Amino acid sequence: MYVTVNNRFAVLLAEKQIKERRNISLSEVAEVTGIARQTLYKWENNSVNRFDTPIINALCQYFSIEPGQLFEYIEDEKPAPKKKK
Repeated sequence: MYVTVNNRFAVLLAEKQIKERRNISLSEVAEVTGIARQTLYKWENNSVNRFDTPIINALCQYFSIEPGQLFEYIEDEKPAPKKKK
């Protein structure tokens, strides 16, 4: 079984923008949360390869969510074994 863990930062940010009816820049999120803009860019593009507790805490507070709502767990099907010739 292969497993993928995606973060939902981009989705949560889009939902917040719709709810508040305004554009929210990464710079604004960085200012409010104290998280570096470069780090937020990685979260936005789902290219984070380690999840630090202080960042998770700050994002959960910013979005008013629980940590489980920040992540998406996807079970991938195991690829079929290659046939021998």
